[in-house]
Amino acid sequence: MATFLTAITPKKMNPFKTILYTSIILLSGNAIFAQQGEQSINNQNQLPPSLIQNTIAYSNSQKGSIENANNYNMLSIADTILVQQNGIAYPPATRDYRRLSYDTAMYVGATVIAFGVLYVMPESVTNWDKEAMKENGITYKWKQNVKAGPVWDDDDWVLNWVTHPYSGGVYYMTARSSGFNMFESFLYSAFMSTFFWEYGIEAFAEIPSKQDLIITPVLGSVVGEGFFYAKKSILRHDKKVLNSKVLGYTSLFLIDPFNTILDGFGYKDQRTTQLSVAPVGFDKGANKAIWGLNFNMQF
Repeated sequence: MATFLTAITPKKMNPFKTILYTSIILLSGNAIFAQQGEQSINNQNQLPPSLIQNTIAYSNSQKGSIENANNYNMLSIADTILVQQNGIAYPPATRDYRRLSYDTAMYVGATVIAFGVLYVMPESVTNWDKEAMKENGITYKWKQNVKAGPVWDDDDWVLNWVTHPYSGGVYYMTARSSGFNMFESFLYSAFMSTFFWEYGIEAFAEIPSKQDLIITPVLGSVVGEGFFYAKKSILRHDKKVLNSKVLGYTSLFLIDPFNTILDGFGYKDQRTTQLSVAPVGFDKGANKAIWGLNFNMQF
């Protein structure tokens, strides 16, 4: 929605720009601080490699042979599930289409509300020709703009090179946080910025922009991948930034608003599955463990 913000008086400080610059600075600072301690050991969520890999930890007191099955400890399926529940599984291991559909529905609802807010704002702010929209109808204006575009717009550089990449990054994060890979998230960002925004909502008021069609998904995906690693770091640090959960939740909302809202409402997958290799028995004759494939599903 930031596409519609323009400078009212070139020689005066634009309040919209002031808010925008402040948000970008805070966002950048939060992302940077979130990365501190990236390589440090997280004592709350990290387990020894021997346990993570479901291997057998043999007793050091034995001298090369195992007398019975009690001389080793193994991580059971229940223990593995408990470990995963206590840890932070981000991003999801599989594509969560249900989460993505919920996020997209929230996009539509938020955009409709934003469109109404922008419509009642002064034309000096939005650059919308509301008289033409009233005379011929919104649909007629949309058809005209779609046929006329895309064009090279004259929007302020902040809108084209800051707000649009940020919007593209948010689109990207919506898919990335739903378990999709980088290329798939880029496609989602391109689809949303092109068909949902430029040729969708915005076309009711403006002709689609050439640079926005390129900058939003391309540069936005680069920004979004940075958001992705920042979010991973914040979640690993118990959703804190600078040891503050307020800054942590603020950062999460800025870099991934709709997934943050969805998680805030207690969204959970419909089912949880787990496939792992683990010891299932012990062969005393061969003096070795028997390994098997364990599959667990919770509905």
